[in-house]
Amino acid sequence: MKFRVLTSQELEPLKEDFIKYLSANTITGEDWASIKKDKPEEAETLLAMFCDIVWEKSLEKINFLEHRDQKYLKVFRCSKAKIEMVGFAVMAENAPSLLENETFDKLGSGALQFSALKAEFYTSEKASNDLIMEKFKMMEEGCVPCEEAYFYGIKSLVK
Repeated sequence: MKFRVLTSQELEPLKEDFIKYLSANTITGEDWASIKKDKPEEAETLLAMFCDIVWEKSLEKINFLEHRDQKYLKVFRCSKAKIEMVGFAVMAENAPSLLENETFDKLGSGALQFSALKAEFYTSEKASNDLIMEKFKMMEEGCVPCEEAYFYGIKSLVK
């Protein structure tokens, strides 16, 4: 298994895809019930293989990721051989949380200035030999997919 097994909640919307996967492997609903009951290790292996396929196909489509906490925002652009990061840290003591969408609404409208946040901007990049696995690890550490425009919007703030 390359990735982790999806949770029941993550698998629920993929129910029809899993049925097609089983069917492609000539496993009927009756066969699947029997495998789960009589050969739980085989059932786990089949589920793990399905999850790997789902992860692989999903991660291939993700090119931009975001990670934020109370005081830091990092946005990543994942290209063929490297990951580029732009972001900022809020250094002002009583700054509003970057976890609140209202903070970004205020920044976007001009009601809140980056100077008031004492924001420090930064960039970095790193080469990647296994971009799919890098994106998986980043998501497991709290990154979520984001839009390309979001990355370039933050990047435009870096001088």
